[in-house]
Amino acid sequence: MDTSRVLEIEGVSRQFGAVRALTHVSFDCRAGEVHALVGENGSGKSTLLGIASGFVEPDAGTVRIGGELLRRDSPALAQRLGLAIAYQDGSSVLAEPVKNNLYYAAPPDARPQYWRRKKWARKVLAEFDLDIELFPDAPTGYLTMAERQLFEVAKALVTNPRVLLLDEPTTALGPDEVEALHRTVLACRDRGVGVVYVSHRLPEVLEVADRVTVLRDGRYQGTFDAKTTTEAELVERIVGRPFEAAFPPPAPRTGLAAEVLVVDGLQGQSFGPVSFTLQSGEVVGVAGAEGNGQSQLFDCLAGRIPPRAGRVACRGKELALISTHETVGAGIMLLPGDRKVEALMGVLGVRVNTTVQSLRRFSRLGLLRRRAER
Repeated sequence: MDTSRVLEIEGVSRQFGAVRALTHVSFDCRAGEVHALVGENGSGKSTLLGIASGFVEPDAGTVRIGGELLRRDSPALAQRLGLAIAYQDGSSVLAEPVKNNLYYAAPPDARPQYWRRKKWARKVLAEFDLDIELFPDAPTGYLTMAERQLFEVAKALVTNPRVLLLDEPTTALGPDEVEALHRTVLACRDRGVGVVYVSHRLPEVLEVADRVTVLRDGRYQGTFDAKTTTEAELVERIVGRPFEAAFPPPAPRTGLAAEVLVVDGLQGQSFGPVSFTLQSGEVVGVAGAEGNGQSQLFDCLAGRIPPRAGRVACRGKELALISTHETVGAGIMLLPGDRKVEALMGVLGVRVNTTVQSLRRFSRLGLLRRRAER
């Protein structure tokens, strides 16, 4: 099998205002390999993928795809040279049906006749073996977060790439979906595609990757053979200190912890009854395969949807769970799965997005105090 370099990034640097996102970073991916890119949030991984795909212009350095020099700020050229990317936040038009998003993702010479989109989309999705059943006529916005994430991979694969960039492809996936994705990734590798795999999940990285490159604070920290390195060694490279210091043992709990949340027989349309108690200083996990009611449980606890039965008390106070105003006042905050659609107002700035939940703190007599808000 050809093992030539299908992606070569040499000495790239990029600065956004006062923030230096990348400093003289070099990276390559060979044909027929999975090369993982790991690092903490803000280490420069997404910026590096943006530069590789032509969406971000580097301040210095070069990018070559299949030996061809990529002109700066040219995503169309990157695609013509054989590079495809599956975005972490998604790139689909949610109001458009699945068949249309897949159709427009394909190169013009790979598209079917327009009136055959439905049959073509069904055939293409089945070939990719991503273990998702999507109705070609369904609006893409109706898909679950896991289905959207796998659909992003399908849209990248429909371009028949020689280099495939996967930006956090498993963040919304359960174990079964991860297994299906990894089957597809390994099948791409076996066909000679070079795959760049970005993830925070180190066990998955070591399972699927051939090599692993570590970034820290925008700087290259080394490339390692995935078969001979360990999770602890990667953690030390990622955080810059020994594994034991990065993950110290939890401090012993002393005395009786107060109950901050009591859930008793809570039941909704697609979950329950659920009962548990959350104590101060405690983390309670809610696990289950996609679609088994976890999101609906959280929506109910946050007051977004009313329960059918059960009771909830927060710090000893019974909650009716009929409005988010009540739950926010009680101190319950929700970080939804689809942050981009359900949590952030993209047309507004960071200041407004940060303070919108607490406007009472920054207003007087109904008027917003801008200075206090800033």
